[in-house]
Amino acid sequence: NLNSLDRQMVPRASIWAVNRVAQKAVSVATRKVARETVAGDNQVRGLPLKLVRQRVRLFKAGTDGKRSARIRINRGNLPAIKLGAAQVRMSKRRGKLLYRGSVLKIGPYLFRDAFIQQLANGRWHVMRRVNGKNRYPIDVVKIPLSGPLTQAFESATQSLIDEEIPKQLGYALKQQLRLYLSR
Repeated sequence: NLNSLDRQMVPRASIWAVNRVAQKAVSVATRKVARETVAGDNQVRGLPLKLVRQRVRLFKAGTDGKRSARIRINRGNLPAIKLGAAQVRMSKRRGKLLYRGSVLKIGPYLFRDAFIQQLANGRWHVMRRVNGKNRYPIDVVKIPLSGPLTQAFESATQSLIDEEIPKQLGYALKQQLRLYLSR
């Protein structure tokens, strides 16, 4: 008899489904951004997944009245110093990228005419001379992530809400029913 079933079964199942889909959206979008972002003067495709994932925070839905999951994303630019240990090399080779001056290498990424400097706030950053800035013509080398993160999360959430929610809701309802009947 359906009337004898627990009142909390359907809300609990919907919360499970929402949290699962939110987690999957985070996973899909961060992987896509990490795989497709281009960084460095040598245009290397891909970033470490850990760097993208640590910019995303998932607040899960709960039984305490908050029935929606929230995803908070830090869409600020990623400083190049975060990519790993940096080494400054003088360029000996002749080529399009390494034709003169020093090259800063961080993992597979190259930054021409860049240098490491400690800022006034005590942090170390990769800096580069910038044309057009009058007073203080150096700037932190950054990888823009705002556009890729926004686009990836919007497309991932829309497609997953359309495809995954009904599936996950079905699984969660089945599981709740199984748990209730096994009591």
